[in-house]
Amino acid sequence: MMQIKSHIRDLYRAKNAGISRKGMLRLDMNEAFAALPDDFVASVLSMIDSDYISMYPEYEALQEKVALHNGLKSENICLSNGSDAAIKYIFDAFVSQGDRVLLTEPTFAMYPVYCKMFNASVTVVEYEMDLSFTVEKFLKAITGDIKLAVLINPNNPTGTLTPANDIVRIIKKARDCGVITVVDEAYFHFCNETVIDKISEYENLIVLRTFSKLCAMAALRLGYAAASAGIIEGLTKVKPTFDVNGVAVLFAERFLDTPGLMDSLLKEFREGKAFLIDKLSRNSIEFVSGNANFVLIKCPGKAPETVRALSEKNILAGGGFKQNTLKDYIRVTVSKKEVMERFFEEFIGIYKKITKKEGQ
Repeated sequence: MMQIKSHIRDLYRAKNAGISRKGMLRLDMNEAFAALPDDFVASVLSMIDSDYISMYPEYEALQEKVALHNGLKSENICLSNGSDAAIKYIFDAFVSQGDRVLLTEPTFAMYPVYCKMFNASVTVVEYEMDLSFTVEKFLKAITGDIKLAVLINPNNPTGTLTPANDIVRIIKKARDCGVITVVDEAYFHFCNETVIDKISEYENLIVLRTFSKLCAMAALRLGYAAASAGIIEGLTKVKPTFDVNGVAVLFAERFLDTPGLMDSLLKEFREGKAFLIDKLSRNSIEFVSGNANFVLIKCPGKAPETVRALSEKNILAGGGFKQNTLKDYIRVTVSKKEVMERFFEEFIGIYKKITKKEGQ
C-alpha cells in the first residue's frame, strides 16, 4: 500500500456534506447570491465560442487591468485560482518545514491547513471575547524567528476591521524583523480599508484579493496576490502554468471594463445590510454587524438548532463555530434587500419559537 506523508495523512480537512446547495438561499459561505445582472452574464457568455475554449488562456491583459484598477504595475500582480491558491503559492515559495507562521485565532481555515501541510510551526494571537483584535499583542508576537505573519482584514469569521494605520505598524515591525506579511483583503470591498497602496513602500508586504465576494464569481475561482516584483517572481515560479481558466479571465476583464457595475453591487449590498441590521435592532436581537459581507447573529445556546431550522426552510446560514467567542452565533451572508427580507421573515419565526421554548 502506498503511504502518504505522515503529516498529510493526519491533516484534517472539512468535507462537503454531499448535499447540493442549488435552489437554496445560500447565505452560509460569504458568496454573493445571484448578484451579477443576467444581461451582463449573457453578454460575456456570448463571447465564448469553440475557438476560445480550445485555446490556453492568456493573462497579460487581465493582469494589466487588475494592476491599473489598484494603481500598481503588472509586475506587482500574480493571478491565482481563487485567493486560497495564492496562499498556497506563498507557502510553496517562502515557507519551509519548521518555519514559524504567525496567525490570529480565529482566521480563514486554509491558513492553519497550509501550515500543517508544509510542516510549519504556528504561533497564535487570539481575538478577545468581544471579538476585538489587540494590535499590540500581534506586534509583540512578531520576532526574528517568525517567517510569515498573516492578518485577514476584515477578518473572517469575526468581521473585525483593523485600521490601515495599525496594519502599517505591523508591516513595519515585520520588515524590521525580516518577516513577510500577508494582509488578506478578501472582504476589502465592503469597507474600503486597504494597504495595497503600500506595496511599493514595503517589500515584505503581500495583499490578497478575490473575485468571489462582491464580484460574485465564486464558481470561476479567480483571485490575485499583489506584492513587490521580487515576491511576485517567487510566486510565479511555483504556480501552475495555466491554473486560472479562460472563462474566469474573460468575466473578470469585462467586469473591470463595465463602469458602475461594482458600485451597483455595493449599493445592493448596503441596502440589504441596512435592512437586516434595522430588523435585528428593532427586535432586540444581539448581533455583530462587522465590516465584511456577513452579520453574526447571537442565538445563545441555540446556534446549531437555528441553522438546522433555517435549512428546513431552504435557507443556508453559517454556524457550528468551535471558538468560545463565536459558538453562540450564526453567520449570515448579506445579499440584496429582497433576499434579506425573505431570510428575516423565516428567521424571526424560528428565533421566537426557540427562545420561547427556552423560557418555558
